[in-house]
Amino acid sequence: MEMSITFYDAALVGHIIGITLMAGAAFIDLAAFQIFWKVFLKDPAEGVRLEKYLNKLQKFMGIGMLVILISGILMMVKMHEVWGAQLWFRIKMGVLLLIIINGLGLRRMLGSRLKRTLAAYFTGVDIAEAMVKLKNRLMTVQTIQVLLFIIIYVLSIFKFN
Repeated sequence: MEMSITFYDAALVGHIIGITLMAGAAFIDLAAFQIFWKVFLKDPAEGVRLEKYLNKLQKFMGIGMLVILISGILMMVKMHEVWGAQLWFRIKMGVLLLIIINGLGLRRMLGSRLKRTLAAYFTGVDIAEAMVKLKNRLMTVQTIQVLLFIIIYVLSIFKFN
């Protein structure tokens, strides 16, 4: 099946939109959680309300990933022989796998753990130590996620072989 260049360009636009959506959600996740930690220290109830909204950002990660996968498959129909053998593309696929593991795996797991820890706070359990660990782990996962997206952008722009 021959794919027109216009169809390929449309798939590329979708791919860029998906990457931007995921990368933007990762950056907002990191920045917004900085606010969450400050708010929670001053007003835990307000912090819990904020955390509920922050975890909804993960949906944008999933939507972005779906757009990336669909558009990537459409582009590969046309360009597989060109890109499939190139080193930059293989590295990009490995980084994408790390993004999935880190963002859709570890980040989601830590978000669930944070939700359980916050629920324990209102039962009178001392969560101070658990919150410090969660904060450090979340910040690490979120920072790595943003850095992985920077690597994806660099690889996609420079396309070395």
